[in-house]
Amino acid sequence: MKYAVLVFTLLHGAACAQSVLAPEWMRQEAESLSKEFPSLKFDFYKSLGDAAGKVSGTEAFIGTPDEAVMKAGEKLRWVHVYSAGIEKYTHLPRFKDGKITVTNLKIYQGPEIADHAFALLLHLTRNMAEYQKAQEEGAWPKSGPTAMPLTELRGRTMLVVGFGGIGTQVAERARAFGMKVMAVDEKDIPLTQTLDYCGRPDELNELLPKADVVVNCVPHTPASEHMIAAPQFAAMKDGAYFINVSRGKVVDTAALVKALQDKKLAGAGLDVVDPEPLPADSPLRSMKNVIITPHIAGVSGDRPARQNELIHDNLRRFARGLPLKNATDPTRGY
Repeated sequence: MKYAVLVFTLLHGAACAQSVLAPEWMRQEAESLSKEFPSLKFDFYKSLGDAAGKVSGTEAFIGTPDEAVMKAGEKLRWVHVYSAGIEKYTHLPRFKDGKITVTNLKIYQGPEIADHAFALLLHLTRNMAEYQKAQEEGAWPKSGPTAMPLTELRGRTMLVVGFGGIGTQVAERARAFGMKVMAVDEKDIPLTQTLDYCGRPDELNELLPKADVVVNCVPHTPASEHMIAAPQFAAMKDGAYFINVSRGKVVDTAALVKALQDKKLAGAGLDVVDPEPLPADSPLRSMKNVIITPHIAGVSGDRPARQNELIHDNLRRFARGLPLKNATDPTRGY
């Protein structure tokens, strides 16, 4: 048995030194991890230019790699990135060769992004913009002076497009509000009390007319680009709300603008747009039934602790030669 363990550790690198290139801010945490796992040998970088000069003999890189880092990192076996998506990295050298494990925050950013999705939705359904304006003007309106109604969510139906780490959290919150919840995902989803129904992507257009609220949570890939376009907006229920907290390129912006101008939609809450930043003359900027935030749904005071917990856990697993958590599939883009 001892020989079997020895062979396993040698094959997976846990018995020999494993070099890790990490950002400078991790230095103190790395010292304690080095004591726990002496096989982990850390070096640190202050900039990507600095990283490119140090990565040549490194097996693991933590950060946001660029082309120079990936070209120089010929021995890399693991790359961890800080975002929930990986689409801006998939074009880099070696990212799709199958020899590097790429991990990210695709599950760990779920809570704050789901909170943000509901902040956008409630801003619209409770007409917060109008009441903020009234507060600033010293007015005391008992009902909104605009045509937007004050809408309650209980009993309404939400369609979550993409039932992953973010979509799951969105659905849980929708259920807590007393909503009926449907989802669309390419995976087979186990039966859960959170969902009333989960369909495949080819059912999207059939489910859209049933939803009072549509929340987009799918990653941006070549397959999902403009997944929500003119035909999908046309299929939506009149007066539906549309929320996007994943990626702007999943949505055809021109089609979204037209759906709002035609009053097909009651409103849209957008943390992501295409392009980013949104041009100053975009019609979306002046629409009263649109709320836009600058791609900040993933920001949270609690996020760094969850992020560090994942990185530390994966460093321990890397030292032991175990499969890493939150591994992505760069060939599929998420």
